[in-house]
Amino acid sequence: MNKAKNRNIRQYGLSLMLIFISFTLYAQREYYPDEMQGKNKGELKTILYNKLRNHVRIQYGSNFSYPNNPTLTTWVVFHHSDVRPDGKVWDMYSNKSYFFNSKPGGSTSGMNIEHSAPKSWWGEGTDSKDFQYDASFDLHHLVPSDGNANMAKSNYPLGEVINNIIFDNGVSKVGQAVIAGRGMSAFEPADEYKGDFARMYMYIATCYQNYKWKSYGTNIFEDGVYPTLTSFGKELLLKWHRQDPVSQKEIDRNNAVYEFQKNRNPFIDYPELAEYIWGNKTSEGFEFPVATITNYKQNDIIVIPATKTTGSIEISLKGDSFGNDVTLSTSSPFEINKTRLSAEDLNKGVKITIRFNPGTDDNTGFYSGKLRIEGDDLAKDFTLQLYSVLVPAEINRIQPVGLKTTYKTTDQPVELKLNKNVNNCIWTSEKGIISENGTFFFNPSSAGKGIHIIKYRSADYSGNIRIVVE
Repeated sequence: MNKAKNRNIRQYGLSLMLIFISFTLYAQREYYPDEMQGKNKGELKTILYNKLRNHVRIQYGSNFSYPNNPTLTTWVVFHHSDVRPDGKVWDMYSNKSYFFNSKPGGSTSGMNIEHSAPKSWWGEGTDSKDFQYDASFDLHHLVPSDGNANMAKSNYPLGEVINNIIFDNGVSKVGQAVIAGRGMSAFEPADEYKGDFARMYMYIATCYQNYKWKSYGTNIFEDGVYPTLTSFGKELLLKWHRQDPVSQKEIDRNNAVYEFQKNRNPFIDYPELAEYIWGNKTSEGFEFPVATITNYKQNDIIVIPATKTTGSIEISLKGDSFGNDVTLSTSSPFEINKTRLSAEDLNKGVKITIRFNPGTDDNTGFYSGKLRIEGDDLAKDFTLQLYSVLVPAEINRIQPVGLKTTYKTTDQPVELKLNKNVNNCIWTSEKGIISENGTFFFNPSSAGKGIHIIKYRSADYSGNIRIVVE
């Protein structure tokens, strides 16, 4: 392929990535039906089943001619759904380093398309050309896998291996486990992926609750719309689901698969659903969580201390139940060092710096502003009130100069003035004030003996001074 075609493919891939980035801002809440509210157990699960089962079937395999041949295939999706931060393939079955094929729909040598839930469990054959069941094509549990690990995993059920280990590459382990009181060969993923597998299996149990289960699958799944998990399956999946919470990797993968397949894994979007369907909240009704900032209340006040011409303060923002990024904004003279926060960072807690920058020390005074947090998960914008005060580096008192406290009636008139040039300053007293060409004087002779209070006033300043004439 010539360089121009390579460049076009790279640009096409970049365009797709921009679509995915835009999608992550999409409110996942909008995907799920309101009728889930207040439901639990089988009723809640069946509502999800009716939503999840209507999705796009992606052709199984690779497409080395993509995008010239626009047919979507499993490996086309993998190029977007299973990418490590370093650009390599994300393999949950081994720690080997695999690179994506240079063709954006091509498969990677040494890797297989792995059915995390084995396809034989619903009666599918081995030849992909003859696949009939939707679950055999479903990207929410199809992942790229090291070929050797895939072979060793076979179609064994999930379990916690205790002995007779026949395969262990540091990530995947196959050996003897106790399943429903019986010793049996089982596959055990690494701890960091146990939650991933649990949520894949919960998805399968929900999206395909109408399937008839076969072979080793009957150790995890059972026929029927509810619970669809055996006692052992339910106990194991809930344990792993709780021990290994949803990661950013799963969130990103869920978003990417949705862009192609048009359905989502609800146990990634709302992990607590597992408790309302199978766990410790089956007597309660599910409610959609409301995203909130937990360490501040709406319109809380933040004071930014200022010295001379600027000031700053570092604050922590902690969120709950955010599934999408948020944006931050403020207005002059306040500035912030971050204008976007990821859902993951916000839910964990993140520090931001607020700066107060009025420009110069001439801009003394009281300042107010707002820090606004916006996002699809928020019922309304979250606002914090910002305040700061800029005081002069030096505070100069405005006062009369050149006056004595005591005069004699024989003394000459004295000019009245302040230590700072003040426009339109007016001087007054009951007696003794004279004005010549806009300049004011105090005349002890015309004032006469006694105590005299001389007042001054301008648009910005006012005051008085006591003078005695003897």
